[in-house]
Amino acid sequence: MHPRAGGPPVVVENFVRETRKLGHLPEIISTPLYCDGDQSTLLQRLNELAPTTFLPGWRSFDVLQRLARRQLAASIRSAEIVHVHTLWNPINIVVRRECARHQRPYVLMPHGMLDPYSLTIRRWRKAFYLWAMERRNLSNAQRLIYTTPEEVRLATMELSSLPRAVVIPLGGDAPCGNCYDLASAFFDRFPRARGRRQLLFFGRLHFKKGLDRILAILPSVVRVCPDVLLTIVGDGSPKFVTLLNRIISAQRLERNVLMTGRLEGAMKWGAYASAELFVLPSRQENFAITVAEAMQMGIPVIISNKVNTWPHVKEAGAGLIVDDGGIEVELEKALLSLLRDGAGARLMGRRGQEYARRNLTWTRATTCLMKCYDEVVAGWRRAY
Repeated sequence: MHPRAGGPPVVVENFVRETRKLGHLPEIISTPLYCDGDQSTLLQRLNELAPTTFLPGWRSFDVLQRLARRQLAASIRSAEIVHVHTLWNPINIVVRRECARHQRPYVLMPHGMLDPYSLTIRRWRKAFYLWAMERRNLSNAQRLIYTTPEEVRLATMELSSLPRAVVIPLGGDAPCGNCYDLASAFFDRFPRARGRRQLLFFGRLHFKKGLDRILAILPSVVRVCPDVLLTIVGDGSPKFVTLLNRIISAQRLERNVLMTGRLEGAMKWGAYASAELFVLPSRQENFAITVAEAMQMGIPVIISNKVNTWPHVKEAGAGLIVDDGGIEVELEKALLSLLRDGAGARLMGRRGQEYARRNLTWTRATTCLMKCYDEVVAGWRRAY
């Protein structure tokens, strides 16, 4: 549940917040993974949202099972439904067994972990674990909850005999605050951005996100638009951040790149409010909540067709989608075309905002999720 874990914690927090508004009683059980001395602070914040337990560390599956009997069993027994948000973790085995023991249904949200790109990472280890352990955890789920039809297609292309699929697009609610005030606060903290034409990258700093692709074509963009500033919001491993800094230095882009680190709250929304374009040329992206957030803020987006949110962008007319096959040439063309056509870019931003406020909200996503829960629980009661 640490923010460094990427999208899944954001999904869990928003679903929990919205289900509480509807009068339900969610509970979070997770681990302290990614915490670095801030476990107690994170746990305190999450407990303000819903009762939260972090399972302690374990060194063997036997230890995990004993811990789970004490800490998972009571929660599963008191629940009507269990929602699993991970793969490749022995916790899933214990959850499956405890759900069976207490006759409780569970649904599973793979968060893009069944995407062919994701499956190529540690390929043989995942293939063995899938065959030995995870396939049974998947097959016993009452539903697999995906965020886009493309995620369903890619998962079923890799694996057969999966449980019934449900597609629930995620949200990206923007604050009601004044965009001018949000941007002003951002400029006060990062004065280098004031008066610049900002291209915003927002997300975890990781190879798959395609930051290297932006940096590769940025010198050509700067030659045409010298006042462009690529604002990079997010954090990642020290090794990858060092690599990015080396690329920036080698390209002599220090004046044209601003790295803010991870931003939250009003400062996060200030980064959106002050940006002219949002850019995400990922090699793989399951949904990309940041795309929905950018659309909510009225910012035109440029994304690769490996970002599974692209059909929403296309339907809304909210930006440009570049083919991953010729990404660098296409990305440069897309950036320059919108930088040169301010009126067209602003129109895309307005279209995206209108679309996102209708279709990409956490209230709408949670309504769909509760419908799924209701169907599963009703079917389970009939069966038992």
